[in-house]
Amino acid sequence: PTRTDDGPGTLGTIRARVQIVVPALTILDPTRENHDPAELIGHGPIDAHTARTLAETTPTPWDRILTHPLTGAVLHTDTYQRTTAIDRHLRARDRHCRWPGCTTPAIRCEVDHTHDHATGGKTTITNLAHLCQRHHTQKQFTRWQVRQLPGGILTWTSPTGRTYTDEPLPYSPAVRFTPDDPPPPDPDDNGTPPPF
Repeated sequence: PTRTDDGPGTLGTIRARVQIVVPALTILDPTRENHDPAELIGHGPIDAHTARTLAETTPTPWDRILTHPLTGAVLHTDTYQRTTAIDRHLRARDRHCRWPGCTTPAIRCEVDHTHDHATGGKTTITNLAHLCQRHHTQKQFTRWQVRQLPGGILTWTSPTGRTYTDEPLPYSPAVRFTPDDPPPPDPDDNGTPPPF
């Protein structure tokens, strides 16, 4: 229900979130529009002119999301908020708290900016990792320091200067079933099936 006087009712607090995916080359080179069309999520492809018109008329800033050009995996966003794709990637990579030796499942952890967002840290898969609440607090309020290396490897330095490395657990290779080799032919077999 909505109010009938001058204020918004319950429905008046609902805000729409429109998502449009526009390849960078479509914005930069409109002649590539047919090769890389923009997409209105939940609707389908839209032409580059419509995407540009929507971009120019919206009063709210756009959240830019950088994806891998081949796989489409989300790699980076320029806001503090993470995308669902980034969260899925981090849960699959980390699987548990990344403090050395902690086994708290990632689903019960907080996602932490390795280099603090307030001091310029980016919201990227190369600057985020799961930490349980206890170790997140310990990282923030003690002299422990952490660096994230390529591949999601975290190097922790204790207040005494000792270093500890935590690497994401590798996944075991996929199981493959191969058929057994057929038995060698029986030299006495004349090709007729045995009687029942």
